[in-house]
Amino acid sequence: MDFISLQSRVVWGYVGNAVAIPTLQTLGINAWPVDTVLYPHHPGHGPTFRHAAAAADIGALLTAAMDCIDGPLSLLSGYLADSGQGQTALSVLEKARAGGRAIPFYLDPVFGDDAEGTYVAPSLVTFFRAAAIPAATLVMPNRFELATLTAMTVETPADAVRAARQLIRQGPQLVLVSSVPAVEAITNILVSNDQAWICRVKKQPLLAKGTGDMFSAAFSGLLASGHSP
Repeated sequence: MDFISLQSRVVWGYVGNAVAIPTLQTLGINAWPVDTVLYPHHPGHGPTFRHAAAAADIGALLTAAMDCIDGPLSLLSGYLADSGQGQTALSVLEKARAGGRAIPFYLDPVFGDDAEGTYVAPSLVTFFRAAAIPAATLVMPNRFELATLTAMTVETPADAVRAARQLIRQGPQLVLVSSVPAVEAITNILVSNDQAWICRVKKQPLLAKGTGDMFSAAFSGLLASGHSP
């Protein structure tokens, strides 16, 4: 089992591919990073700078990596620097699928959260909504991202299920929503066309960076390895 993980890279810290790759490898998966952008550290830790990969380079790297892999392959997508990277990656995926390769596409539409709001260009949100979600097998937004993508109120678990079903009608088989508030708790909710599952834990007073990237990699890796949702 091979995964290509398309997301950010930091020199210091555990976010993006710095946490997704070891998480997938821990599950026994061959995990190969394609880094969309390089940061010294997560921007949430203070002023920083970034070096973004050109969209053409992303396409060339994805194509070359896919050509090296003969067996089962999945694509995990996290933080993208811009919509051009996303469009190019989606074109490579669609070309591979048209050639007969069954490649699940696990999409974490990283663009914002409750603490920081939207921190990418509006064109990237439009790309997720119009192009990436219909092509995805699984979509993994947080509460803020789900509400933005659907233009629906997502304040409770019931709200999250209704909004997730709106995404499912566009093409994905599953939606995994994180950070949905409940009474004195925080929840993750997995939604299919006709079922929903919820996991609750007591809400903790902390702002950790990279937990969503680890969560999406772990869930995608287990799902691709044959575990039931």
